[in-house]
Amino acid sequence: MKKIFLNITFIFLIGCTKFKMINEVNSNEETRLNVLLISIDDLKDWVGFLNGYEGRVHTPNIDKLASEGVAFTNAHTAATVCCPSRNSFMLGKRGATTGLYNNNQWWKAVYPNEIPLPQYFKQNGYYVAGAGKNFHHTPGNNPPCSWDEYQDQVFDDTWNFSDWSTERYFLTYGYRGPMNKYPDWKPLNKIKSLGSEGDWGPIPNKNDQDYGDVYAVNFTKDFLKKKHLKPFFLASGIYKPHLPWHVPQKYYDMYPLEEIIIPPKIDNDLDDLPNIGKILAIKRSSDYFTIKNSGKIKNAIQAYLASITFVDDQVGRILGGLEKSKYSKNTIVILWSDHGWHLGSKDHWHKGTLWEESTRIPFIIKAPNSDGNGNKCHRPVDMVNVFPTLISLCKIDPKDDLDGYDMSSLLTNPDSNWNYPAITEFGEGNMSVRSENWRYIRYSDGSEELYDMKNDPYEWKNIVNDKIMTNVKDDHSSWVPKVFKSPVIGKNAFYFDPYKYTFLNRKSKDFIDGHE
Repeated sequence: MKKIFLNITFIFLIGCTKFKMINEVNSNEETRLNVLLISIDDLKDWVGFLNGYEGRVHTPNIDKLASEGVAFTNAHTAATVCCPSRNSFMLGKRGATTGLYNNNQWWKAVYPNEIPLPQYFKQNGYYVAGAGKNFHHTPGNNPPCSWDEYQDQVFDDTWNFSDWSTERYFLTYGYRGPMNKYPDWKPLNKIKSLGSEGDWGPIPNKNDQDYGDVYAVNFTKDFLKKKHLKPFFLASGIYKPHLPWHVPQKYYDMYPLEEIIIPPKIDNDLDDLPNIGKILAIKRSSDYFTIKNSGKIKNAIQAYLASITFVDDQVGRILGGLEKSKYSKNTIVILWSDHGWHLGSKDHWHKGTLWEESTRIPFIIKAPNSDGNGNKCHRPVDMVNVFPTLISLCKIDPKDDLDGYDMSSLLTNPDSNWNYPAITEFGEGNMSVRSENWRYIRYSDGSEELYDMKNDPYEWKNIVNDKIMTNVKDDHSSWVPKVFKSPVIGKNAFYFDPYKYTFLNRKSKDFIDGHE
């Protein structure tokens, strides 16, 4: 495998209000490709085209898109936590390069001159709009500078505290905002110790249109109905199947409890792990044992599956809107998830590990007239590759400070040579390197794991100490950088004004305006 070390230098670009247009808009805008980006939260490989679930999962719309584009079967997130995953995707840079490792950091506050994916398209003549969760959803992660329009938000007005637009949308998620954590109907799963987010079930007397994801998709569909004078970059973020798993009853009805299949496990699965691996597994094991001891593992899996099919319906609404629009023939569609999810494997519940359950995601690219459309690609890829791939497909000037690689060749021929693994991080110094047949994990203390993914898909046997595996281990370990960027300062280092969307460094007194 070709050895290429991560570049950990930083090249700062000028902010969005102080730039000159990199490329002038073409005289005939209809010749330029549009981009439709569909981001899904917490969706593991439990979709039909990936066969991640051993039972039947109802994802006809995602599977249809997979059959029409290039469906990547060995795709992995760049980080197994929401905020660093989305930062890596949007900035095209790994945590090892930026020091953005956790949910308690603001990329704009520490790198005010970084140009994320939507803003780069904005600088290159695109009209850039978004809805729902694209960057991380908490305030301070989605600066107005990145967009021309964001779900009903007028940028001359205050940027709503939720980072997502109107008060109505802010409230319809049901787990944030000025709402009672435990109204009369909650918790629906009767396990109050899991907390407000750990709940699942259909919310009483709630119509489909009241769900925040439906509202975000409505914005996306309305956008596609309009006439646009520029090529567009449209990002639509779907929040489910993130917890809580509150979706309408009809989706639960599609998964009878007696048909639910619990993923296989083995006893003593943690015995051959280094201490850090054991800590990661145990860290979120309490929820698993709480649910198991309550006799509700099947109920929880049912809720996760119901949420997946709810998401699939929203994807279908977006794709249906695109198909009916004038943009159906000249729009690149990308669908991805920010990370996977454990449902008991290695006694873990949630995300935040470096094993397959947490890293493997659905990922599809449908580019107009691409020779590879309708095929699957089994090459290992991760999400920092999306930024360079999109600017290549759209014939935008390259951005030379990105960590990823252009995947265009895989869209032309999914079986073409590809000399790069999929790399995933979790925190400083912890990294997984996934090739076609192997997963290698290096932790911050130097401890390691190695799995034969072809013969041991559940990662039950750590073979890193087998002498015959030395060459495989060395080949994969060469992708781990010698130096990781230290974690950048966290949110507590700043005063953030969500209404003016500004950051003030409490120590240096540096002032950052999120509109610039």
